[in-house]
Amino acid sequence: MARLPRLIRALVSPPTVSRSTALSLGERLSAATHLASSLEYLGTERDRRQGGFNNWDVVRDSHLARPKLIIRALDIVAHPQVTRALHMARVGATAALLAPSPRRVRVTANAVLSCSSMLLYPLNHYGTDGSDQVSFLVQSVTTVARAGERNPRLVDACLWFVAMQSTLSYAVSGWVKMASPTWRSGRALPGVMRTLTYGDRSAWELASRHPRAAHALCAGVLALECAFPLVFLAQGRPAPLMVGSAAVFHFANARLMGLGRFLSSFVSMHPAVLYAAGPRERVGAQGVVERRDDALPMVSLGLLAAALGALQMEKGRRRRQVSRGRGDERQFTASSGNTLSYRLTGPDGAADDSTQPLVVLENGLAATAEHWEWIARGISDRFPVMTYNRAGYGASTYAQRGAEEYLLDTAMDDLVDLIGHTAGDRPVFVAGHSLGGYLALKAASVLRDRIVGVALLDSSHPAELQRSSRQAQGQKALSDSLSLVTVSLKLGLGALLTHPAWADRLPQEVRQLSAAHYRDPGMWEAGRREWRAVQAEFDAFDGQLPDADVPLLVMTAGHTAAQDPIQQELHAEFAACQPGSAHHVIDHADHDSVMTDQDAAGRIVGLITDFVVGLGSETKTRNKKEDSHDNYTGG
Repeated sequence: MARLPRLIRALVSPPTVSRSTALSLGERLSAATHLASSLEYLGTERDRRQGGFNNWDVVRDSHLARPKLIIRALDIVAHPQVTRALHMARVGATAALLAPSPRRVRVTANAVLSCSSMLLYPLNHYGTDGSDQVSFLVQSVTTVARAGERNPRLVDACLWFVAMQSTLSYAVSGWVKMASPTWRSGRALPGVMRTLTYGDRSAWELASRHPRAAHALCAGVLALECAFPLVFLAQGRPAPLMVGSAAVFHFANARLMGLGRFLSSFVSMHPAVLYAAGPRERVGAQGVVERRDDALPMVSLGLLAAALGALQMEKGRRRRQVSRGRGDERQFTASSGNTLSYRLTGPDGAADDSTQPLVVLENGLAATAEHWEWIARGISDRFPVMTYNRAGYGASTYAQRGAEEYLLDTAMDDLVDLIGHTAGDRPVFVAGHSLGGYLALKAASVLRDRIVGVALLDSSHPAELQRSSRQAQGQKALSDSLSLVTVSLKLGLGALLTHPAWADRLPQEVRQLSAAHYRDPGMWEAGRREWRAVQAEFDAFDGQLPDADVPLLVMTAGHTAAQDPIQQELHAEFAACQPGSAHHVIDHADHDSVMTDQDAAGRIVGLITDFVVGLGSETKTRNKKEDSHDNYTGG
């Protein structure tokens, strides 16, 4: 019983790991990961032979875009004898590190492991896993530390670098999990344990029988990872408990999920964490008092603060750019209180010709009016065109923030109000992409005689979550993505988003504005709000489509038709529900490029123009027949 108080005191006392101990322990634990990795390769060389998963003849194709000199070098490394020799050298290097060896030997062994990891990385079909990447980082930094071991400040900088990387890996992993409803609800643990690749039947059955305990365990993992930066508080007093808990977590993963190398690789960063988190002064080797140099974290915090400030300034600049729009937008306040930003374009004299239909373009989820630019330009050569942004997108404002639950009917009502404001007495044709297609149908069912036709461009269907397994399975990923990106952009991290490739396919004049919308949190927040409303309405769909009672032009992207035949079937049902409708498949186009690619957009323009012209011809023919009938007096 006397051991328990000592254990408790050790878990809440500042860690006293010395500089040399932290360096040696991290070095050896990381070397053990490399040893396991190389022994695994030597025991499974068949994977690299003809027909094997990592056969170089197949993997090589993924590197063809690289310079020829690099490919020739990789061909040499991929030769079975060379690869085998590299792994044998790695085994020898780990043996030197696990045994007591002179400094020069350790520098060389660390360098062998680091360099060989870089050479062997491209030979794996899907790259290496997290354990190999962590061990490469630790071994590379240790190489620098060992080479400059006589300079304590350099060694401290290396240990601080590893400690900060470890802290960042846990914190990021935790906050990403926090954005997932699966983790927050406690379903993650049973779900993982049920999988064939990483699961464990006994653990799954135990978690299923005790859901509250499973939920508590998920909450504990979230708390540990999200709060891991607290290891540096109070001279590192939380560090032993948190680092020990993380080690137990990795041990459990090794036992249950078969991730044995993750245990040694991630734990290899823990000595550096304990060293960096503890008191600045401590007794080192041979009883000498050593003082830790904290220049790296101080400089890093300063650079981080400067970077966050710059990101916030860029966020504000981008918001102003999005609010300005293209400079010729008009503003309209709908009955909901939402303010909508819209543009009117068209041929000369179109504003005075009330017989020409107004073509209204309705955006998809998490998309803005700029997505329509190619199509809007093409159609406006013949007809007046209106593009706009729904509430919350761009310069359009959402007035009901914090009020009752958002419904798709709100977006529909805004569209109906806007059409009433802009169309005057002229007829209206509405085209909608993705979610915009469904909103166009809903608006047509309300406006009735004002709408002469509707175009559905790769449209959402209210039954898609019920009937399409692809759509049903993708909704969780979409929910998580919208939540994570929204939070990240609100924190000012928009500049870190990868530049959207689709923006470069749009006309030059709207590319910068489109990219600014993409990095603006307003678009993603509006998209997340609308997606919740979509899920609620589509989950409750009773099979009754909105009664638009007008001809429909239904267009399905070729990739959508190929990847999700159910979606094409749903689109065909759209076309079948109204007389005079048509259904086309747009080959060589996907859900986004059907609008943003100039060639695909040109085909859409042709189809919409011909369809609208055809509607006008049918109306004139019908009117002539009605006039003839009215003038007929009988024989």
